[in-house]
Amino acid sequence: MTVEHEGDPVWQAAWNWVQRQHEREQFDDAALAELVAWLKLDPAHRVAYNKASRLWLLSGLIPSSMQDDDEAGLHENPDDEACRPDAD
Repeated sequence: MTVEHEGDPVWQAAWNWVQRQHEREQFDDAALAELVAWLKLDPAHRVAYNKASRLWLLSGLIPSSMQDDDEAGLHENPDDEACRPDAD
């Protein structure tokens, strides 16, 4: 979560809904009905939910820094000075 959303209860609720949908094994009809009701309460809910959903999607497309380092061969032999990024 970014600093701009810190302390924003609407953003936090939207983010929690997105997490519930993607991290739980079951997001049943009752949960879906609850989400739809929350979205209909206020247009700001839909805006925040859409932003949170996009953030969730984008975060899955960004490789972790460790994965990037592995692909660059930086973790193959950490004791070898030639493998260190600051090596000359």
